[in-house]
Amino acid sequence: MSVVGASDYSSLIDLAYAALSKDYDVAAELVGKLEKSLVVPDGQAPHDAVRIGSTVTFEVEGGSRRTIKLVYPDKIDVILARISVLTPIGVALLGLREGQCSQWFSRDGQAHHLTVVCVVQEAADLVL
Repeated sequence: MSVVGASDYSSLIDLAYAALSKDYDVAAELVGKLEKSLVVPDGQAPHDAVRIGSTVTFEVEGGSRRTIKLVYPDKIDVILARISVLTPIGVALLGLREGQCSQWFSRDGQAHHLTVVCVVQEAADLVL
């Protein structure tokens, strides 16, 4: 089960519904994932749960490993490996914790599996 902080949930559900109205292809998938997620009070999401701003290292079946930063659509940057939450892989990663696996479908409809290896939060997100 995915874990999402309350503020992230609120921002992401608004984003997903706005994207639905624009016929964005993964918006319905994001809405579905958010509706199935465990929403926790801000600051109580596990440190290793993927959220907006997380740097995530994951393995795709077959052994390739990637490290990306999950961002809102207006912050994407392919060169800096900043991937939008409104992409199939962004939706798949959201809320996962280290060691968890997920299936995602590329835009050509092929199923893929990934496993989260490491999650690092931005320094500003850390609560000591």
